[in-house]
Amino acid sequence: MDGRLALVRATHLIDYISVLREIGAPVDRDLARSLVPPRIEETPDLYVSVPVVLDWVARTGHDLRPMELGLLAAQKTSLASLRPAHQAAIMTAQTGLTRLEAVIEIARFEDSALDMNIRHEGADARVICTMAGFDRHRFVCFAEWLNLQAVISILRSVLGAAWCPGEICFVSPMCPPPAVHAAFPNARILVGQPHTSVMVARADLARPTCDVLAPMHGSLASKDVQDGQSAWEFVSLLRMMVQPYLNDGRTDIAFVAEIAGISTRTLQRRLMLSGSSYSQIVQEARFALARSRLDDPGMKIIDVAMMVGYESPQHFTRAFRRFTGITPSQYRSQGFEKAARPDRASGPPGIDIVAPMVSSETLRCAMTEAK
Repeated sequence: MDGRLALVRATHLIDYISVLREIGAPVDRDLARSLVPPRIEETPDLYVSVPVVLDWVARTGHDLRPMELGLLAAQKTSLASLRPAHQAAIMTAQTGLTRLEAVIEIARFEDSALDMNIRHEGADARVICTMAGFDRHRFVCFAEWLNLQAVISILRSVLGAAWCPGEICFVSPMCPPPAVHAAFPNARILVGQPHTSVMVARADLARPTCDVLAPMHGSLASKDVQDGQSAWEFVSLLRMMVQPYLNDGRTDIAFVAEIAGISTRTLQRRLMLSGSSYSQIVQEARFALARSRLDDPGMKIIDVAMMVGYESPQHFTRAFRRFTGITPSQYRSQGFEKAARPDRASGPPGIDIVAPMVSSETLRCAMTEAK
């Protein structure tokens, strides 16, 4: 370790406990005999020691190969395990790049040993999610699996459920069993690497996400999940409300609060609870509108910039690159807006994202709920 305490939020251990119970492992007995709090399943938001967790999972799940146990637990991971504000920050991000950046920002709240970043390698980007100080830990693969699955699920939420990374790297030297190759048939899987990582094309990171997201399916009806869905729906719908006023310059927060039918203070509070801010909403609204206008080949990029309220083409290019990693002209040449949206009817394990049409009634109800 590099001197920091290695702690992970207990909800991630619960994914492993669920698998261990399914295979008949003596979970309760081993919890009572271990350094893991015996009632940890009742306190998912508390933090536990990463080394203690890794050793306990290995000992209790010794009947399965570590790589296979890790895969099974990864397939149970869900966006629902995150706090509502963190869910909203991820699901309202507008491109693959900004969605990953939201995950990177959130990672420090989930696992203090997790180092995440994006490194460009030519036409590709390597998304690194390494457990700092655990490169020699025998069972680091347990943590690696959850981190890798989080990255892959986020990328699939943009690129479609069938997307598979070209390369998946593990720090762990353990050879993956056939089940791992079956789960990722098109990926080159490397072990004993310097970093835990997933490779994705940089152009894919520029792809747009959906503006409004429906609730996840399955038995995710807890209050926290409902709060998370409400948070990202509020942010997405508010962003849509702002867009028609961008060209007129009427984007001050008091004006938007008035048309939303809520006070400025309430609007600011709701955005804070959603992990956002009003200035961020305006930036995202400008990007979303500009992105749709770029689909019109007859409209010059400078006209798009002026229409959505940017002061100059240079300002527009800088802002657009922050969302996509590429320039507006490069984005237009990719033809993302013309391409068919990925099928989200059957998303990856843990994240099921659907993009419905938003009716005026939905918009009205969401704003009424915010009052």
